[in-house]
Amino acid sequence: MKGRNWREFEPPEKRRRQPPQTRPPQQGKHKRRRRRKKGLLHRLVVFVLLFTVGYCGFYVYYRYGKPYTVALDAGHGGDDIGAEGIIKEVDLTEETVSALADLLKEDGRFRVVRSRKDGETKSIDDRNHKFAKIKPDLILSVHANHAESKQAHGFECYPAVPGMKNHEKSMAFAALLSKEMAAAGSDLRGEQGIRFGYYVDGSAQKLIIDAADTTVYENYDTFGILKNVSCAAVLVEQCFVTNAEDVEKFGTKAGCQKAAEAYYRAIVAYLSEP
Repeated sequence: MKGRNWREFEPPEKRRRQPPQTRPPQQGKHKRRRRRKKGLLHRLVVFVLLFTVGYCGFYVYYRYGKPYTVALDAGHGGDDIGAEGIIKEVDLTEETVSALADLLKEDGRFRVVRSRKDGETKSIDDRNHKFAKIKPDLILSVHANHAESKQAHGFECYPAVPGMKNHEKSMAFAALLSKEMAAAGSDLRGEQGIRFGYYVDGSAQKLIIDAADTTVYENYDTFGILKNVSCAAVLVEQCFVTNAEDVEKFGTKAGCQKAAEAYYRAIVAYLSEP
């Protein structure tokens, strides 16, 4: 019997039932607390990691991957057909802006916002408020010129005027627009195609000044589409609707496409600059 448990030979009814092995109540409570703490710590670590990854991803997207917002305005529209000559100004502006919007969308790096739909009547204030609200990276407003003389021709553009907070940016963009339009075959009017436009004493009378004059005319208003924004903003006069050669170059469907391609190159060059 050596090494055997004597209880094995005791009748079952006489065997003393042993109490179940239990942990001290205090010890189990501490373990549960430790498990809860470990669970909270684990969740906190996971949250911090996810937040860090999400923030870094958002920053990289915002800094390097987010599309540029380009605001395009087809001058006039709806009840306002603009200048009339060999063609209507509004036909040129809508054709050019549509072609330019397509080029920017195909590129994939740009979000395009138009001030109005084709054929829609919309005030300058409403267009400007729309652009000011979306805070674009640049604004381009497309127009065409008119003159009593059928000899007047060429391209000119009007950036935000001296004294405005977006003046320097607008000048840089305007220089690129003029450069690309000259390369496309247009003659430049004024100081390398750049001029400043004002309205005199709140009237519709325009004062046109070459870019060499950087005087700040505080009492004169400028084109409404250029105001209330911090980004580069330029209004272009693509060609003269009263000049047959100008219309052939930049007023037909093919001509508007050519101008749109020039504007596209200028936009890419401007937004690519550090």
